[in-house]
Amino acid sequence: MIYGRRMLEHLDDVDWNSLEHAYGSASDVPDMIRALGSDDDELCQEALHAAYGNIFHQGTRYTATPKAIPFLIEIASQPRMKQLDDLLSLLVHCVAGYFSPVGGPRTGSGPIFGEPPEPMSDYGETLEILEGCERAAEPAVPLCLRLLSHADREVRANACYLLAALRQFAARYEVVPRLRDHLSRETEPHVRAMTAFALTHLLPMSETSLLEQLVRDDRDGIVRVIAAMGCVRRGSKAPELASLLIQWMSDEGLGAAYTELPFHADDLAGDLASLLTLLDRDVLRTALPTLVERLRTADDFGVVGILDAALAAVFGGDPLPETPNAEQREVLETLARNQAFWSIGNALTLLMDRNLPSMREEMAEYLGITVEHDPIEAARIGARSMGMFGPERAIEEWQKVIDLSPDDLEARCQLGLALVATEQTDAAVPHLRRALELGPTGDDLLGRLWFGLGLSLHRAGSTEEALAAFTEAETHLGGEARDMARQNRVAMLQRLGRAEEALALRTEDERETSDELFHYGLAQVKAGKYADCIATITRVLEQEPDHALALYTIACAYALSGDAEKAFASIERAIESDPDLAPDIAGDSDFDNIRDDPRFIELVGGN
Repeated sequence: MIYGRRMLEHLDDVDWNSLEHAYGSASDVPDMIRALGSDDDELCQEALHAAYGNIFHQGTRYTATPKAIPFLIEIASQPRMKQLDDLLSLLVHCVAGYFSPVGGPRTGSGPIFGEPPEPMSDYGETLEILEGCERAAEPAVPLCLRLLSHADREVRANACYLLAALRQFAARYEVVPRLRDHLSRETEPHVRAMTAFALTHLLPMSETSLLEQLVRDDRDGIVRVIAAMGCVRRGSKAPELASLLIQWMSDEGLGAAYTELPFHADDLAGDLASLLTLLDRDVLRTALPTLVERLRTADDFGVVGILDAALAAVFGGDPLPETPNAEQREVLETLARNQAFWSIGNALTLLMDRNLPSMREEMAEYLGITVEHDPIEAARIGARSMGMFGPERAIEEWQKVIDLSPDDLEARCQLGLALVATEQTDAAVPHLRRALELGPTGDDLLGRLWFGLGLSLHRAGSTEEALAAFTEAETHLGGEARDMARQNRVAMLQRLGRAEEALALRTEDERETSDELFHYGLAQVKAGKYADCIATITRVLEQEPDHALALYTIACAYALSGDAEKAFASIERAIESDPDLAPDIAGDSDFDNIRDDPRFIELVGGN
């Protein structure tokens, strides 16, 4: 365990047997909390999964939840907590429920944007429980303010997320000025967007100038999106906001960046559309062409917001007409002709709420049109659904689509990527190559295909081809995915013995995350720049003291530069962090000059 002797010392003082979670007695919660503090990643992940099953279950909180929160904060306060971003996210949910730019927070202190707390009383949730969760989370405020300077961008982003949920304490801790200062200094668009998200919830309702300025002028598109969404939820009906929301609905790059944010929203277009319903109907109707175009190919839960907006635009609050007008018919015919739409249950509920047909054949009859059943599309819909249950299920279903239509672009893409995800890389290569030949569009998909091909070729030993694939992937990807493609380019160049080229790649991009620095240090040791490597990897270890591969790399640099004592110390720490590295270290020629030392043999276990 990573915590010290006094960590969680009061955990057993709580009468957990008298408390409840989703499955009854909370007597198992102490063991779950202790596992969350473990330095065993698998054990910690299992505990996180358990927490989302018991103390926060499908949006509901229980009597055990407020009692667990102080201990979650105590664990999050430990300097070497490995999965801190996930723990902060769990705290957000325990305090505020499901919480995004279009919904929540659902806290005990009451609404921010006019939404009542509405405890889930059918499942045992009460206002007292919600109030208790919020009170218990107050110590998280100073913790999150400290974490704004954390090295990991996901930790910083989730710290902003939790601060957004704790409006009750914002004035006491001067959170708003701290966040404004952080926004001016933060460089990562991902974190800046979450800083803006927090400000949309914490700024006084009368203070709109900062958000309006962000919408107009911010350098990062995703920050402008979040600020604009906040303005609409705060009641702004400015026509220029509607125009921006409509424009952003078709921006794939912003859509990809949005899904990476900590609230894990399904679809930017759907969320933007749902906010359009807060505007005047005449303004909403200007979005109708975009909404209809999105409905034409809609095939997932993101359609709910889009359909809600489209129905509001053409029907408003009017009763269902006997004969639909031209605009109404356009929306309903678009739905009838989209076979995939009729498998999305939540969207069908919207039709039923307006007394519209909720079965495809009935809708066609209502409109007086004929629709065809496409077996290939049916197979494709099934494959998309099975993809929710993991790549193994998806592989089988996408193969069925290819059996019916060998050049189905979506099937080739998805099957290839699913095979990569399950490390069946030899089988993935032909599907990925064929997908790229068929000409997919959209930078994110192209980038993922090239990246998957690069991984597959690397594992097959085709290093030159893998380098080319990673190079191509980098041109299409953004954010962390782009960084990963760059790091793999560096790794391929190192594997090919082209260390100077690897170092040159690093000089093109001066970002200094721990991963970037690690790969830079690795390139330096391969190029014979041992002192430079030591300086670089030392910076990595300042951020992540147990980074096993960084410890391995700096051990190589020490050994090659003749400093055996520091080499042995670093080898020992590397193996402590990851015992599986011992055989690699034992066989690494970088340690030839200390290989015969008994200390080396003892450390690597005689390998």
